[in-house]
Formats: sequence, C-alpha cells, structure tokens
Amino acid sequence: MQKFHEMTIDEKLACFSELMSCGGDFNLSTYDTQGNLIASTASSRALHKLFEAAGLLEYLLKYSKNHKELLILSIAQGLLWAASFETDSDDNVTFIHVYGPVATMDLTAETIAVMINNSKITESWRPKFRKILRQIPVVMSSVLFQQAIMLNYCVTGEKVGVADMVFYSVNSSRDSAAPDMPKRDRIQTYMAEQELLRMVREGNLFYKKALEHAASVSLGVGSGDENALRHAITSQVVFISLCTRAAIEGGLSPETAYTKGDAYISDVMQCRSVTDAAQIGHTMYADFIQTVHNRRNANLFSPAVQSCCDYIDTHLESAIELEKLARRVGYSEYYLSRKFKTETGMSINEYIREARINRAKILLATTEMSIQNISDRLCFGNRSFFADTFRKIVGTPPAEYRNQNRKL
Repeated sequence: MQKFHEMTIDEKLACFSELMSCGGDFNLSTYDTQGNLIASTASSRALHKLFEAAGLLEYLLKYSKNHKELLILSIAQGLLWAASFETDSDDNVTFIHVYGPVATMDLTAETIAVMINNSKITESWRPKFRKILRQIPVVMSSVLFQQAIMLNYCVTGEKVGVADMVFYSVNSSRDSAAPDMPKRDRIQTYMAEQELLRMVREGNLFYKKALEHAASVSLGVGSGDENALRHAITSQVVFISLCTRAAIEGGLSPETAYTKGDAYISDVMQCRSVTDAAQIGHTMYADFIQTVHNRRNANLFSPAVQSCCDYIDTHLESAIELEKLARRVGYSEYYLSRKFKTETGMSINEYIREARINRAKILLATTEMSIQNISDRLCFGNRSFFADTFRKIVGTPPAEYRNQNRKL
C-alpha cells in the first residue's frame, strides 16, 4: 500500500476528496494564478459563479501574490471557503485549491434569495441555483477548520493550527470604518496591543491595567460589517492568534500554545452573543499569561515531566489518566509517578487538582459561568468537592474569590 507522504499532491487531494465525500455533498476546486477554474468536483459551475460574484476570487488572487498562509473566506450569509496554495520549487504559487462553500447554519429561504440576487443569476437559472444552494453542507466552524487543516496538509505537507489561519470576510475593510464609528488612533492602538502581547510573553500577572487601557483605545479589528457579533468574533480570533504566538515567544511549547489557541478559537466561533465572545477573550488572555508565568517560573523539569505538565495544562476539561501520561513519555506508571513527585514536589493527582483550580480562578474572575458549571467543566464531580478543594488550595470559597477578583 502506498504511504501518504509518498503520494503526489493530486493523489493526496483525491484521497481528501474521497474522505470528504463520506460526509455528503462538498466541492473542491482548483484555480490557476489567473483565476481560471482548472478542476472542480462540483457538477455545476454555479458555486464558482457565486464565489466569483462575491468578490472572493478577486481577493484570493491578490492575496496569493504575497501570501501563502491557509486562508478562510466568508460572506455575510454565513458561507465559508478554505483556500490552500500549491507552490513550485521557487516557492511561487502555481495553483490554488479551494474547499467549499459550507454553511455554518441552515440557509433560510430569505438568505438564499439574497445570495441569488447578489449573484445576478438569470431568471431561468434561479430554480436550479436555489436547489444547489440547499444542498450546501452545514458544518460547525470548528469542523471546517479541521477540514481546512487537512486540505492544507495535502497541498503543502505542513502541519498548522487554527491560529495560523488568515481570515477574510467579503464585508471587511481595514481602511474604513462604519459611518457612526469614531476614527481610531492607530498609533495608540498599536502601542496598547504591543503592551498586551508583552504581558503574555513575560507571563506578567499584573496585566489588568494594560487590558483596561487597550479596551479604551481599541474598537477591535476594523470592519465595515454592521453585525456586532460577527465583528466581535473576528476581533477575538485575531487577538487569540496574536496571543498564541506571543506565548510561544514567552517560552510555551508550540504544541501547548496552539492547542490552547485552537480550543479558544473554536469556542469563540460558536458564540451567540457579544458578551460571550468578550468573556472568552478575557479567559483566554488570563489563561495564556498564567500558563506562561508558570512555565517561566517553574523549576527546571526534565523534558518528560515538562511534557506531562504541558499535556495536563491543555486537557483540564477531560479525564487525565496516569497510564496515558506514562505511555506519552515512555515510562512505567510507577517510575513516572516517582520522578514527577521528585521534580515538582507533588503527586500527579495533586498537580492536576491544582492546575484545575488555577483554571477555575480564571473562569471565576473573567466569566459569568456558574460555580456548578465550572465544577462540571473541570471534572470535579460535584460542586461540594470542588468548593472544598478550592478553599483548601486558594484559602477562600469560590463565590468569595469571584467577588474579590472579578475582571470583567
């Protein structure tokens, strides 16, 4: 059997197409650098016409002249595409592979009518085009991101995370603001952003004033989009991506940083309110700073023990088994337990409990999540055990801690 890494790009894309077809209708198209449609799995050119009419093809071609990062494109009606760039031996883009569209929610008759009108479809074509739009697969954003990562790996052979993606909406405009939006002082915004990222790189726990100052001078990512929720989500995705890279610069391993970043981006993409998006941003920022702080101030652990710590810190919301940790570093459970306690001063279970309590402190300070939900999310079993554990480690009950440390 031929190994995956030995396949040509065309063979890998054929494999990708076969896997995607298991989930229903989908479309994979290939363009040259002039925008000509070279190949497509779709039976009709209608989706290509939609992509072109929305202005996405034009943007894609401009983007490909200077960039090659995995690109996610979207239009206001909730359709998304992923684009990956094939290059030659001189690193020049030769072909662009586009997966999509997919919808993040069921398309209503009204939404379909808007897309048809915007695409300037002739009257005779409208019934057929309406049928094609109804067949567009509906997936969660997080699922699309994983599919995009798979596509990019087939095309480039590079393993990337969600934080590596570039996002573009047909409505976005970095150079103009909505009529009722005050003009932004970009120098102050840049300086405030750099201060926030410096805090992450340093693991500086005294970040509250910097966060408040940034909020006072920045309106988020510039956007002509009138949808406040979409604007908030876009801003948080960009902020999470920047913090992910800053955390790596601060000493966090790429595996840990990208795992955190990907999880927070997945959460924020599914928000249903501006408040939820803001809370996730606060939680993410505090979490990254705390994690970098712990890493920079930790004892010099061995690679095996540090690997276990990294795994624990990124899997606090799921069951963590000693057997899996031991298998991860190639030690017996007995030897790992002894080595871990010798180096950290606590058992693995004690470390897990303390790490979960540290995460609970962040959630209490930055979200409106109930104490019961925090207990459930961090696998404490019941609220009483969570409250007792929290009090023993922190010195105060969860509710009192929240009142004293609220950062929203």
